[in-house]
Amino acid sequence: MTMKVLKNVAAVWTAWKWSGEFLRLMSLSGAVCLLDQLFKNAIDTEPEENFPREMPGTKGQVKIMRVHNPGFSRGRFGTYPEFVKLVSITLTGFLAGGLHALTVEHPGKFQLRKLGISFVIGGALSNILDRVRKGKVTDYLNINLPWFKKLVVNIADLSIYLGGILYVISAFLKRDE
Repeated sequence: MTMKVLKNVAAVWTAWKWSGEFLRLMSLSGAVCLLDQLFKNAIDTEPEENFPREMPGTKGQVKIMRVHNPGFSRGRFGTYPEFVKLVSITLTGFLAGGLHALTVEHPGKFQLRKLGISFVIGGALSNILDRVRKGKVTDYLNINLPWFKKLVVNIADLSIYLGGILYVISAFLKRDE
């Protein structure tokens, strides 16, 4: 009986060991989260009369704004902030667990896929921090592109989009395996 318990504990420990690859990828996620939090803090502490304004060097293509979003993208489910918070935390935890499993089971493989997941986790963590601390996410970039015109995003959102794109691209690349 004791030997069986020890084998089970060893199996669980092996499954949950943190590889260097996983730690590097989660460090990237943390860096994305930190960068976005620094920008959000700067935006939230500025006076209201500073908004909107053009971002220097963008020839009017990017405006700095301050918008607080209680929901998912474009305010979806904004009237259910606890639901949004719970789903965000659950899905981000699921992604972190999946990234961990991928790094343990396939070290050195699926690099683009892992990178994509890391960007998604980093962006999601920053938005979760806002939801937990303030009940809403600070968005601050309005990019003047046909499909982005009315959308105000932040670095976290852009990281989530980038990560999703990288993941989809990796699914079509056989060299990523």
